[in-house]
Amino acid sequence: MGKLFKICDLGLRFTFFLFGELRIIGFENIPKNKSFITVSNHLSIIDPALCASAVGKESKFLAKKELFRFPFNIFLKFYGAFPLNRGKINLAAINWAKDQLNSQDNSLLIFPEGTRSKNLKLQKGFNGAALIAIDTESIILPISISGSEKCTHFLQFLFPKMSVNIKIGEPFMINSLPLVKDKKLYENITGEIMQRISNLLPEKYKNGDIENIKEFKHTRNI
Repeated sequence: MGKLFKICDLGLRFTFFLFGELRIIGFENIPKNKSFITVSNHLSIIDPALCASAVGKESKFLAKKELFRFPFNIFLKFYGAFPLNRGKINLAAINWAKDQLNSQDNSLLIFPEGTRSKNLKLQKGFNGAALIAIDTESIILPISISGSEKCTHFLQFLFPKMSVNIKIGEPFMINSLPLVKDKKLYENITGEIMQRISNLLPEKYKNGDIENIKEFKHTRNI
């Protein structure tokens, strides 16, 4: 972990200590000395920093290419973001993600919704996280964030007058899959990933329009 990241993470926690409240539970679920994919719901521009702080690692993540504009591009590059063309997972993005996960004790952060939720409710996920997890046989760590939606401007990083709650769920992996895979299979796996995030969220952030999966057939706790 870089010294600069440690300093910025301490700064983030200190500003929350002074002006807001940051509660994180589930530290015991973070895999030790292993690389993994972190998946989370997405409410605010501050979410990448919050997720990195929660897992205690300098997390790399994919971000829409349109976000790489001054001054936000400085923040994105510092936190190790890779530009993604209109939310699509392309070969360059997959190869970049694989490189991050091949490094020991690293975290790749993915927001499966692809963008911030406009109504706070968890949205249907895209298949990118599932594709990368399958290709790299990676551990997946689900996280839920609530309260960060009140951060709507970059300067609010300095004065986070809000109460944010983060829950870290149990890590899991995708089960062995058949050689022939189709879009429906990837969608089902993504559905289970989103359900694991939803299970950690307060009721007001859950989406009643998304199917509630009670039995996981394609993923397992580790």
